[in-house]
Amino acid sequence: MVALSRLRRAATGAVLAFGLVLAGGAGPSNAARDKDELERQRAANQEQIDQLRSDLEGTSVALAEAYLSLEAANKELPLAQATLEAAQAEFAGAQQEYEETVQALARAESQKAEVSAQLEEDVELARESRLSLGALARDSLMGRAAGDSELLVLLGASSIDDAARDLMAAEAAARTRTSVITRAQQSAAANKNRQARLESVTAQIAELKDKAEKALAKADAARAAAEEAKAELEELKASMEQLAADLEAKKQADEAAKAQLEEENANVIAELDRLLAEERAKNNLAPPVTGAEPPPTPSGFFGRPLTSIRVSSPFGWRIHPIYGTSRHHDGVDLSAGCGTPIYASAAGTVIFTGWAGGYGNRVVISHGNVGGQLMFSTYNHIVNGGILVSTGNTVSQGQQIANVGTTGASTGCHLHFEIGIGSAAGVVNPMNYIS
Repeated sequence: MVALSRLRRAATGAVLAFGLVLAGGAGPSNAARDKDELERQRAANQEQIDQLRSDLEGTSVALAEAYLSLEAANKELPLAQATLEAAQAEFAGAQQEYEETVQALARAESQKAEVSAQLEEDVELARESRLSLGALARDSLMGRAAGDSELLVLLGASSIDDAARDLMAAEAAARTRTSVITRAQQSAAANKNRQARLESVTAQIAELKDKAEKALAKADAARAAAEEAKAELEELKASMEQLAADLEAKKQADEAAKAQLEEENANVIAELDRLLAEERAKNNLAPPVTGAEPPPTPSGFFGRPLTSIRVSSPFGWRIHPIYGTSRHHDGVDLSAGCGTPIYASAAGTVIFTGWAGGYGNRVVISHGNVGGQLMFSTYNHIVNGGILVSTGNTVSQGQQIANVGTTGASTGCHLHFEIGIGSAAGVVNPMNYIS
């Protein structure tokens, strides 16, 4: 149990120590969010960061990570502020509960002091009553009690005047005895009631002291949580300045790397076009016509390159998150952990295996004449050592050909999968073909 004075000192110290955290009037606030809602928002933010990671494919890893770190910090900033506000509100509530308990304890101890003082007065009144009753008892034994009969008073009187005087004295004595007895009875009843009240308020004080101890511990914990949230918010703000500076520095370094990557990718596309031209010649197919309708493919001709399909970045045009430029995503990014098996989407001949610049480790399969045009598929960012076929191999649909990786201009483990018609420029949306 704690003394009331110590509880008051602790409450004052807590408020003074936490004054900086409460600056800005962050008591119970509508801005403080529910913890579950904060967690849901953080999960949603992470999904957006994952999407941005896919959109940054083709960007240097260093620049991509710098950008993603800054974006993550930007998304976390309002949540960190909300966390602080919630912690401040919790502290304010706990502090209020503690103060109210301390005030109730003070009132209870004041009541106890008052009842104790009244009990001391009752003890003195009881002593005086006992003395008065004792005197009456002695008078009764000596024959002078007010209870003597009127007949005895008259018989003992020497005259009518003496008798009248003696009768009046006897009546006064009787009234005195009645008054003394009544006061003694009232004092005993009051003493009993006050004793019960003293016991009740004493028990209440014990409960309030225990409640105050718990409320103080709760307030201390809430204060510590709010101080921690405040420190984390300040640390986050400070780190954002450094992250922004790092991003600018890496953007400059990325310019040279981007030019080199574009040159490598141009060479990769030229080599693919050369290989596809050889395939068209083997199959007696004319060069593709720009804007021609894609050939019809038999149902089930193309299958899934992964057992589980989850598109993290779709086919088509998209805006680069950092540079704001438009670029075409020539395939689909399929989420998968590094090492996940990759399967041939359709039967055909392997026409390329090896390194392909920003595409990383790559496998290209020619599917021959499909509806009068040459069709092919590519499998990119394969893990180092994960290519399981060789150029010239014939593969069947569903045969494992590689394992997922994150090589080349990749920002995380996934499969970049393409389906094309006739030439490198003839890529189509793979999701329209795979079953």
